[in-house]
Order: sequence, then C-alpha cells, then structure tokens
Amino acid sequence: MFNWIRGIGKKQTSSRKVRSRDESVGAEKVEVAAFAPEVLEFLGLTAYLQLEMYEAATRGVSGAPTLQAKEVLAGVAGATLQKHQRFTAEIRRRGRSPHVVMEPYSSMIEDYITRIDAADWHQHVLSIYLVGGLFDDFFAELAGGIKDPFSREAIATLSDHSARDELKRLLQAELEADPKLGSWLAVWGRRLVGDTLLMARAVLSRSANREFDADAVEPVFTELIADHIRRMDGLGLTA
Repeated sequence: MFNWIRGIGKKQTSSRKVRSRDESVGAEKVEVAAFAPEVLEFLGLTAYLQLEMYEAATRGVSGAPTLQAKEVLAGVAGATLQKHQRFTAEIRRRGRSPHVVMEPYSSMIEDYITRIDAADWHQHVLSIYLVGGLFDDFFAELAGGIKDPFSREAIATLSDHSARDELKRLLQAELEADPKLGSWLAVWGRRLVGDTLLMARAVLSRSANREFDADAVEPVFTELIADHIRRMDGLGLTA
C-alpha cells in the first residue's frame, strides 16, 4: 500500500471525480456528490462523526504537555462541537431525535475511531488533524449531492477549518522542537490510510442515488490518499 500511496500524484483538484470504466471513449465523469445518502442519513452520519472527533479533541486537551497546546486543542474541540450541534439542531428541526438518527451509524464510526486511536499524545493529535480535515472535506463534497436546501449550510459548516489551522501550527512547532518526531509521526500518518479508506467506502456504499461499485469509485480513494499526502507534506512528513 505504501508504494501505491507514494506513486500518487500531488496535483490539486477542485473536486473528486468518479470516472466510468468507459472514460477512454469520452464517457461523462461523475462527481462524488452523486453518491450522497439521504439527507437524514447524512445528518446522522455527520453529526455522530463530529461528536466522536469532539471527544477525541477533548482527550487531547487532557494529555497536552503545555498550556498553549491545551488552548489549541480546546479550540478544536469547541469548533467540532459547534458543527455537531448544528447538525443535531437540523435533525430536531425535522422532528426527529438526534440520538435516534445517529444510532444506526454509531458502531461503524466507533470502530473506526478505535482503530485510529493512539496512546501517544503526538500520534493522537496527528490523527485529529489529518482525519478531521479529510472527512470534513469529504462530507462537504457529499453534501453537494443532497437534494435539500440544507446542503448549502452543511457545506459551509464543514468548510470552516480555522481551528484546525491552529492545530497544524501546533504540530509544526512540535516537530521543529523535536526533529526525531518526524519519522515517528510519518509512520503513524501512513498507518491511518487503510482504515480511513475503509470508512470512506462504508459511507459511499450508503448512496441513495447510485449503486456502489468498488471499481467505479476507486478514483475517489485515490484522491482521498492524495488529500492525505498533501496534509502530511504540509507538516513536512513523508507520506
């Protein structure tokens, strides 16, 4: 898998595209938004993932080695909780109970969070930065395919990366202070890829509009890895 990851180009693209098997003869490209689930399913998935990421950020606060690190992670936790609350408020507005709507996805998301968890504080914080940013962007693109007025607000909510930018600067400072962390965290960053792809596959398989085809969505996974590599590069880590 690592050789495959290294071979992926780093060209920035405005959105992920799913190419059909017949693209060589000019077949139409399909955006990831075409795999969007129903709106309530999207709300349940997104709200619960944000809740789990909030809990992960709070665990990072408790283990932070400095007051500055605590403050940064508290900001990430607060921003993530606000996103969670925005999605649960929309669920309530539709006359549903958030815990009921989120429940069907709890096991899938909890299993994923367990697999990417780490006892080491630096690894844990790197997971929050890489996974949180990747899935915010991924779910924002999925929201573009939801035939509901809320989709625009969902995209805006998930596209707010201000707190995570602070987290990036914190990680960069930690890496500068201890150069030995680089190789250690690079290995951990690569470790996250496989589980993240499995999670993305599970989400795409819940499409309300398009039958899941593993071959057809392979370019999505390629672009997810490219996003991961760009974030790793931004920290000076080798993906």
